[in-house]
Amino acid sequence: MGKNHKKVIAFLMFMIFIVAFSSYGKPLKNFSDKLDVLYNAKIIDSKDDLDKEITRSEFAKMIVKASKNKDKATNNIIESVCNDVHYGTPYADYIKIAIDNSYMITYLGGLFKPDEYVKYSDLSRAALQLLGYSDEDFVGNKVIDRNKKFENLGLNENIDKSNNDILLKKDIVNGIYNTLKENIKDSKDVYALTVFDDMVLDKDNEIDALSLVETKIKGPYAANKEKKILIPTDTTSIYLNGLMSNADDVESDIYNYGYAIYYIDDINNILYAYTERNDVASPMRLIKGYVQNVYYSANDFTTPYRVDIDLYKLLIASEEMKFAFSVSGSFNIDDYVIVLCNKMNDVNKRFINSEGKIEYSNDESEPYNGSIVNAFYKSFVE
Repeated sequence: MGKNHKKVIAFLMFMIFIVAFSSYGKPLKNFSDKLDVLYNAKIIDSKDDLDKEITRSEFAKMIVKASKNKDKATNNIIESVCNDVHYGTPYADYIKIAIDNSYMITYLGGLFKPDEYVKYSDLSRAALQLLGYSDEDFVGNKVIDRNKKFENLGLNENIDKSNNDILLKKDIVNGIYNTLKENIKDSKDVYALTVFDDMVLDKDNEIDALSLVETKIKGPYAANKEKKILIPTDTTSIYLNGLMSNADDVESDIYNYGYAIYYIDDINNILYAYTERNDVASPMRLIKGYVQNVYYSANDFTTPYRVDIDLYKLLIASEEMKFAFSVSGSFNIDDYVIVLCNKMNDVNKRFINSEGKIEYSNDESEPYNGSIVNAFYKSFVE
């Protein structure tokens, strides 16, 4: 995309990073990211107790929440689901939906066995059923045949169990995540994208956890001497460069520096403003200038790790910003940009060695000024 089409290089979700001062927006490559996907999609209720064995009742809720029927549990059931599941129990509606859609089975005597633990074969059945497979797709010993299909599709990745083994919560997280990424039977459609409106895949074909976060933050917006900052209410809490502040200080900074960039959290009634002020205590600030150099490590000629803007030497804090300053991104050498930065900790000054790895030193040779978390063209604030 060219400059005329892109004033701001940022996703709205990236504000979560700014508020938390984290590096959350990285590609999904580890279990923690998979956990985030399932939690943000409300498939699991917590990210705790990963080594806990899961009951069939708890599993019924997870599977339904991962299905096209995820919004159909109403707690309005007025008759018992199975002989051992009363309609008034907390998981009754999820168990009924799981049984009605063959995600799970009942046992002889009409029993569901809600307090028994989930087995490998329960997961393989549920996962394949979500993907559109049914009993007719399996022959002979259907349990074994299902398990083979489950494994042939790679849905057992990172699950070191088989057949009648009892699963832990982390096994189920891996299995459901693998299912979300798989194509529906006889289709090229990725399952997750057909069930969750907000799910998207990143460049590595992994599910982007941030796409599922319920956004509270609006912005970014620009204010200058002519275009005043819009403070929602008299009771709005105001943060300036990461520290608690007030409207007068923000207006003073706009007068002194000419502009501010800000975000608004309507739900929590908070305004986050950023300026060029460089207080020692503030963890963030804006820096403006011309892009002088973009640096790549010897091991990766496509992903930059450092950008020099005028005299400032800056690391890059996220995958989005690394792409933005890469040869395929929007920012080029000699572009005039404004960047929002996490400032360097003066106690532990950070450096990049010849291999592109971060090192720490207390000497004064070439300290870095911070790390870029968002970037804008100068025209954004004019």
